Amino acid sequence: MAADTVVYDRLAETALPCDLSPQVELHSVGKKKGHHPVQQEEINTLLVRLAQQGKRVVRLKGGDPYVLGRGGEEAEALADAGIPFEVVPCVTSGVAVPAYAGIPVTHRQEVVRVTMVTAHESKKEGGPQVRWDLIGADPHVSLIGYMGVTSLPQVVEHILESGMDPKMPAAMIERGTTSRQRVVQSSLDELPQAVEKEGLRPPALFIIGSVVRHADKLDWFGKRPLIGERMVVVAPVGEMGEALEMNGVELVEVPLPVTPAARVVMGALPLTGCIFRSPDEVEAFEEERDSQGWSPEMVAWCLTPDTTTRARDLNWLQVEQISDSPAN
Repeated sequence: MAADTVVYDRLAETALPCDLSPQVELHSVGKKKGHHPVQQEEINTLLVRLAQQGKRVVRLKGGDPYVLGRGGEEAEALADAGIPFEVVPCVTSGVAVPAYAGIPVTHRQEVVRVTMVTAHESKKEGGPQVRWDLIGADPHVSLIGYMGVTSLPQVVEHILESGMDPKMPAAMIERGTTSRQRVVQSSLDELPQAVEKEGLRPPALFIIGSVVRHADKLDWFGKRPLIGERMVVVAPVGEMGEALEMNGVELVEVPLPVTPAARVVMGALPLTGCIFRSPDEVEAFEEERDSQGWSPEMVAWCLTPDTTTRARDLNWLQVEQISDSPAN
């Protein structure tokens, strides 16, 4: 990544390159439900200011910047200031997240239209911009709702009142595409209760439509044997890393010395383990163990006897010795 500074959202934290030079400025402008420490107007101003200082700026966003991501607003601010820019299209989470849950958003002769909405449209005063009446009357549409946890009951109420089948398949997906992905499936009328029962929290999106019925058959991601594991390893990792990722591990490859960007990535989601190939690697991460994302329950997976001994000497609570062979 050729940049002098990176301005990134919370949902893009795991996408930061861990080997990003420490000289690159990092600006977090992430939003959480009910907590927007940096308002959109401030983000626009920040992008303009950094560019006017002659810096190469990367604006890193989750999903596609132009699909319900306010990328258009930010690009307009740059255009108004006379600043040239480039937009890199990506796969929007409304397509990528269902795919990771085994749900195609369209299916020939079954679902031929897709409607993407920000679910809080259902709670807007003065009337929503979404035509719930048209969506509810259409059995051949996939309705995908971003930021949909708290607004889900209102959305379901609107589309049931508009005539959608109460037993239409539906799903809510939490932290899709990550090691913390969770999926709840049910019929449309029971989805709010099912989501509440399982305790799903933002970030999450929902999909309502007959395509959800394919999820169990097409769930390639959730069936991997090591799904849910998020491990740190010193880069480069080689064939062992490929084998771990193929089996479902979310692998965080970190350079030494540890960079600021790597600390952001490691802290983005809870870590479950750390793979050590030498005693030096155990010692290199000693100062990181109190950081965001780390916990005393993490497993030290050690590839040699002396590495195992060093991890135990440094009071790792769970230490396992393994082989570095991809076959094992």
